[in-house]
Amino acid sequence: MHAVIQSIYRRSVPWGYRQLLRAYKPNGPLRRLRTMPDSEDYCLSPFDENRCIFVHIPKTAGISLCTALFDCKGGGHLTARAYRALFGGQAFDEYFKFTFVRNPWDRIVSAYTYLSQGGGNERDASWGRSVLSQYPSFDEFVLQWLDTRNVYTQIHFVPQWEFVVNGQGHVCMDFVGRFERLADDFQYVADQLGCRCELPLVNASRRLSYRDYYSDASRQRVAQIYARDIEQFGYCF
Repeated sequence: MHAVIQSIYRRSVPWGYRQLLRAYKPNGPLRRLRTMPDSEDYCLSPFDENRCIFVHIPKTAGISLCTALFDCKGGGHLTARAYRALFGGQAFDEYFKFTFVRNPWDRIVSAYTYLSQGGGNERDASWGRSVLSQYPSFDEFVLQWLDTRNVYTQIHFVPQWEFVVNGQGHVCMDFVGRFERLADDFQYVADQLGCRCELPLVNASRRLSYRDYYSDASRQRVAQIYARDIEQFGYCF
């Protein structure tokens, strides 16, 4: 019965609102992260200590960034809107807010490869077994599964703009780093926070160049589904 209720909830409540509900929940697990880590080493107290908020978009080296800067996994894949609800408007406006984005075509290949290899936990592995196993190749997965509804059912495929806009739909980050210039942009963030640290390599997928995975049809499908990401952050294939 619980699984049925969860399924109905996911289908009827938009993804962004579900994030807000988690952030607003009194005494919920996200609010406890403000003071102590959970069993998976997620913790938000370093954000308050450093007066910053890191919006971790999936598959943009976020675990590596958090490990280096905060010695934990941060807050997970929360949106800027959820962080505003969680921290309050004053702190959200005053803290240094940053994120990292990635070429959408590259990011989708990375997510697909990561989940195919088991992901980071049993939820990821289970999703890979139940969904990815239905498609013989990456190209078929993109052409048959990737659409504007399905991408919101798996966090690693949610469009990047969703994570970084405010309630009016405008990007509200103080700094948007690029995965493609990770070392330089990481150093900028570290300097802003007054941190002396090096960036480790964590959760890197093993694969070929992302361009090798695409046919013309699958390349165009990604262009359609992630059109706003491509325009917002200035990417091309």
